[in-house]
Amino acid sequence: MESHEALKRFEKVVQGHEDSEGDGGKLARAAAIAVAVLAAFLAVATYLGNQATTRVITEETKGADTQARFEANDIKTTVATSDAVLLRVVGTGNPKEATAVAKAEELESRVQTELKPTDQALSAKIGADQTDRSRVEQRHKLYAVSEVALQVAIVLAGISILVRRQWLLACGGLLGATGVGFLIVGLTY
Repeated sequence: MESHEALKRFEKVVQGHEDSEGDGGKLARAAAIAVAVLAAFLAVATYLGNQATTRVITEETKGADTQARFEANDIKTTVATSDAVLLRVVGTGNPKEATAVAKAEELESRVQTELKPTDQALSAKIGADQTDRSRVEQRHKLYAVSEVALQVAIVLAGISILVRRQWLLACGGLLGATGVGFLIVGLTY
């Protein structure tokens, strides 16, 4: 439920009790204020949750790209190493043995100076990216829990008017505070 949907539902409940005076009217006003505040926090939590979802998808895509680059580089290393071995074997006793050995050494040098360092850098990046992705996913979960708590809090505040029970409004307030707490934890995580 989006924040604007929660407010529409709440407005319908309040319209049914607009003529209430006394404790019921006070309860309705308190619930209306609580719902307005909770809806504002729900809007923020929803926005941040959507942003976190986008970031999770982006980070997963970047991670897959880095993994593909790592695997491509690993294949290049395997091919170059295999080619160097083949050149040495085929070149043995051949009139062009010196050329084959020179080419094999060139390939081995490329593996050591270019391909292996690239593998190490990509491997380190994959590890760091995984840590970042885990953090973003956790933040997304915190925002999702915040949204659920705030939605249920809004429902409890609305029901408190229908059944004229202040304890339901208090429970909604406590649950709303919990939702705001999860929102804050998500922001600082």
